[in-house]
Amino acid sequence: MNAVASLAGAGVVLLVLAGCSTSSADGPVADVVSAQAADGYAGTLLSDPPVRRPTLVLPDTDGQPYDLQADTDGVTALFFGYTQCPDVCPTTMADLASAKRELPAADQDRVTVVFVTEDPASDTPVVLREWLDRFDGDFIGLMGGDASTERVLDELHLPRTEGHVDPPDGPPHEDGELEHSGVVYLFGPDDRTTVLHSGGTTVAQYISDLRRLLTEGS
Repeated sequence: MNAVASLAGAGVVLLVLAGCSTSSADGPVADVVSAQAADGYAGTLLSDPPVRRPTLVLPDTDGQPYDLQADTDGVTALFFGYTQCPDVCPTTMADLASAKRELPAADQDRVTVVFVTEDPASDTPVVLREWLDRFDGDFIGLMGGDASTERVLDELHLPRTEGHVDPPDGPPHEDGELEHSGVVYLFGPDDRTTVLHSGGTTVAQYISDLRRLLTEGS
């Protein structure tokens, strides 16, 4: 399930979950990361060169276009997955929801969690909305799984989503799971700072980085 990538120039090995599957795949994960031991972040600070939030406009669960770059006042957590994922996706959403709830109300309003489904055939807007509501009704669900999401995954140096999901009303695939990036990107206010979290991040670590990013952006 894990893709291990050596980060060139940083002397760091980063574990990146390649999704909800029993197979393993080596993904093209960031060779642009600069990990600074004393930067104070629990995740990996992306600063050399900096990684900005990508250009991405996708329909949300209400059918309205959502522009990832439209609101940069707070922190945006970006994650790619699918609702039938048995482990990584629900765990990540639950952890982000728990972390957000621990912030003061004013700070909660400045945290946006964006989940991009890579399985739009099964994850209809209704299915995705109901699934996200289990964690936080304010989480934004976007309908991905297309060329624009592939472009963004490439831009963020993440492995492209691979595999098949069992159709709701058809015969199962031999491999009914998707391999996808298990990385959370935290884009700080005005894109001044970006922090990456791979597998194994705790709720406390998310809280720490969210607070720091919000403080630095205020």
